[in-house]
Formats: sequence, structure tokens, C-alpha cells
Amino acid sequence: MKKILSLALALMMLLSLAACGGKDGGKTDPTLGKYVGQEYTAGDDEWIPMDAAYGSGENYIELKSGGKAVFCIDGDADEVKWSLDKDGVFKLTDSDMECVGTLKDGLITIDFWGFGLTMTFQKEGGSEVVKTGDKLLDWWNGDWYGWWKMTGCSGYYEDMEGGWWDICGNIDIGADKTGVVRLWDEDYSRDSLMAKVNVSLSASGTGEHGTMTSEDGQFTDIYLEHADWIVDPGLTEYENLIWIDGYYENGDDEFYYQIYLRPWGTKWDDVDADAQPRHYEDWYLPLIKAGKSMPDAIGADAPADSGDTKPTTPGTDSNAPSGTGLVSEEAVQKGYVWMSEVNNNIFDSTYEDLVDYFGVEGEFVKEEYSDHMKWNQRYYKWVSKDNSSHYIYVNFAEKEPGVYTISSFNTSGFSGKEAIEKYLDTVKAEAAEANKAATANAKMKDFSVTVTQFAHEDVAVKITTKIPESGWSYDEGKKCLVENDDPTAFGAGAIRFEVRAKVEDFDYYKDSFENYQDIDDRVISGITFKGRTYKRIGYDWIEYVAQIDDGRALSIGLTDIDCVPGTMPDVILTNITIK
Repeated sequence: MKKILSLALALMMLLSLAACGGKDGGKTDPTLGKYVGQEYTAGDDEWIPMDAAYGSGENYIELKSGGKAVFCIDGDADEVKWSLDKDGVFKLTDSDMECVGTLKDGLITIDFWGFGLTMTFQKEGGSEVVKTGDKLLDWWNGDWYGWWKMTGCSGYYEDMEGGWWDICGNIDIGADKTGVVRLWDEDYSRDSLMAKVNVSLSASGTGEHGTMTSEDGQFTDIYLEHADWIVDPGLTEYENLIWIDGYYENGDDEFYYQIYLRPWGTKWDDVDADAQPRHYEDWYLPLIKAGKSMPDAIGADAPADSGDTKPTTPGTDSNAPSGTGLVSEEAVQKGYVWMSEVNNNIFDSTYEDLVDYFGVEGEFVKEEYSDHMKWNQRYYKWVSKDNSSHYIYVNFAEKEPGVYTISSFNTSGFSGKEAIEKYLDTVKAEAAEANKAATANAKMKDFSVTVTQFAHEDVAVKITTKIPESGWSYDEGKKCLVENDDPTAFGAGAIRFEVRAKVEDFDYYKDSFENYQDIDDRVISGITFKGRTYKRIGYDWIEYVAQIDDGRALSIGLTDIDCVPGTMPDVILTNITIK
């Protein structure tokens, strides 16, 4: 997923979280521990997974004794201090600044310094499980949740190739190391099982959890026999994960299946979005946060704010446009890179925008109405014609009548990380060429703003330039031009202006800059600006700094956008005059 965290977070973090105050938590304080980043919102009632914004590194708050803590976003960690009063009010402090939130039932909720950004962090580990004393049984027994997938489908199941569903289950193995596995997916329940399999458990295996083997039982409408399932958790690369693979055959109807399960309450933050259950975010996580046990049916007991949906029957009654969705394997992978890493306004993009990009109508999958969000949703696939199991799965939401914009997307069958490594430079270059063409034909307007130093209104710089009549706006609070008609848009690229008394003031946090490089100077309004690039608080920066006169220095910083000659950011900088 692309980086869509509000620019406010970056600006806030640039103020530094070091040297905070707080109380002594005490060595036995039950609040101590690691709290993993879950979701964030900008106050518009839309909660977005933290990893959708920052998936390159860890996101957490770790509370230590003595009021000490570590705050980490996208792998960038800062030492902070914390406090918690008897009413559950949680605070982070920074000299004259204070960040207030709550800590209750293992969940930290924080509003960052009045920027309108609320974030949640869930304590790692969850609730305590009653132990039997048997290491194997303690690990295997209990409720499990995950997903399963069908491949190699033929006969009746041919049209279900690549289909996947959420799945719940229970494992109950006794002291004699024999027991039962019960499984149900979205079309079944605990009272109407998809699979009921008698199993045996052995300490032998490639890892510490041994091996579970089927003895007999049923999977849908076929019987299983001894060793049809051989489940060795040591063969998987992830902790607390079991993988069941099997083969279904009933006459001409055949398919292979893979089942991935983790203990109920376990987070799936360590896997890519395309390896998480389909209802992980809109059903499972809300239940976990609410401290709920596993329901008897998938979708049941969903909290009011979980975003559960009711499917409609598209068929001939739907007016949704549809096509084959077929493109080349390269186009599928490059399309994902473009959506994930290059298009900063992807969640403002419409179905028509994606059709324009791929050159073909998407394959229409289904249509749903969300009771929680109160809008219609349509799901599409753009599929590799070289390998039908490789596709991009996209959800469009009808937030305005007749207009469907992207609300989420993921990959299937191929690695998004590998696609980024292979195609990012190429996709960026292609996007730059498209930007050049659009820039050459763009209608421009005059823009002017006076930027002052914080708390020093007398230290001011007037900046004038030209910007497009549409597609760009100015955020007064953050003092930046935003590559979107909405200055508060998540993920939009931005050009930020900052005034200080001396150019050295912009180096205050230089020691924390990652991947620092000096780049070519740039002459702006007849003044030579020193150029540099670096990564700070998860953002890639291009920054130009210069001393304007004895009492004024100016920084022009670009985040999440490149400045390729001929593109709009380049044109905006070229037209800048400074007074």
C-alpha cells in the first residue's frame, strides 16, 4: 500500500519527541510493553490501517519503566517519555508541548498535538491463555483464524480458480495426543462445519511444535484419510502459523487447497496485505480490539464500526461496467507499483482513471453495500493474461452518487515487494513523462503567499509563482503547496516553505537524516539554493536551502514528489520569485 499518512505527522515529528517528561511506570506496571500501530484517522470517520501508510518498517510505542518509552514510525525510532493518570489519560510531553490520549484495555489512542490526526496502538500479546503444562497442547489447542484458497480448479469449480475466503476453526487435542479439528469458512458456521477431521499430534517435525496428521474425517463433501493432511508449522517462515494443503477430487470436479491459520487474537502485521485474510481489517481487528472471543460464524458479532457489508447480486441487474481485465504480466506488476508507490492521489482516482491507465475495462467481480460506511462498493480485477492467478484486486467506493473512487487494493499471486524492486524506477520515469505532457498543456494561474517564522512574524518571506488552475492547492496551516485540489488529502505530494533566521537552523535534525546526499544546487529567484535529499520520519525529502539576507533563511522542501525537469514541481520552482 502507498504512503498515505498525513503530512501533519511529518511536520509534528520534525519538532522532535526527544527529552519528554513522564512518571515512573514501575518495574511491575502491567501497562509496560510494546504497543503495535493499528490505525489512524484524520477525523473524517475513515480509519486506515497503519501499515497501509508505513509498511517499510515497524510502527509501535514501547512503554518502559521510569516513564521512558520508544516511539517508532516506519522503522524510525525516537526516545520519548510518557505518563498515565488514574483516569486512563495518557500523555506524551515535549518541553512546552503535550500530546494527550488514552490507554485503556491494552489500547493506546493518541491525538497528535492538535493536528487532527488520531492513531491507535494495540498491546502485543493480547489476553493471557490458560496453560495445561504440555508445551505441544498449549500451542495447538484453541481457536484459529485465517484464510484458504483454491487453485488448479476444474469441472464444477473451474470458475472459482484463485478464489479465497476467510476461515475460522478450533483445535481440540487431548492428553493422548489425538483430537479433532473443526473448520468453517464464510459459507459455513461452527454448527455447520466445512471440515471435521480427526487428527494425531507428534512431537516429531522440523520445529518445536511437532506435526499434526489427519487420521480420518471430512472436508466439504469428501472423506479424508490418514496423512491426507500433514501439518508441520516448522516448514513456514512465520511464527504462529499453520499451513494445511490438500487435494479435492470428486469425479471430474477437482482443486487444490491451501489453508493458513493463526491463533485467534494474533496480528497479521508481519505479512503483506495480499497474505492477510479478506476480512482481517473490517471484521477481525475490530473484534480483537473489543476483546471479543471468536464468534460461531464469520461476520457475526461485528462491532458497529467494523465496516461489515451486505453483498448484492450484480449479474444482469447491475449497471457496473465490465470487461476482461486482461493485460500483460508486466502491466499488472507495473500497475501495482504505480498505484502503491507513484500515484500520490491513488485514493482520489476513479474507476475510469484506472481504465485509462491499464487501457482496458476491469473484470467485474461483485457489488456490495456497506451498512457502516453507507455507500455502495464495486470490486474489480486486472489480470495477467500470462498467468490468471496474478492480478490486482481493487475496491471502489461510491462516496458520491455515480462516482466510484479507489478505497483499497491488493495483489494476488505475485509479490508486491518484488514488483517494486523490479519496476519502480521505470514506472517513475513513465509517470514523469506523463506529467511533462500534462504540464505542457496545463492552464496556469498566479499564486502568492507570505511565509513567516514560527512565533516571529517579523521574519517573513513573500513567495510568488505559478500553479495549475486545478490539481494543486495551498495548506495555510502547514505552509505547503499540495498536489491535490484538497489541501488535506492523504498521501498527496507537497512543496513546503519554511523560514528561519539562519540557514544553519535547518540542520538541527541533520544527525537523524537517513540516506543523506548532497545534490546539485538550484538557482531560484536569482539565489543559489543548496540541494540535498534524505529520509526523515518515513518521508523521502528533496530540500533546497539558502540564506536570503542577514536575518532570513528559506527552505523549500518536496515530499513524496520528484522534481524532474519539465514536470509540474519543476515548473513551480522555476517560476518562484522571492521578496
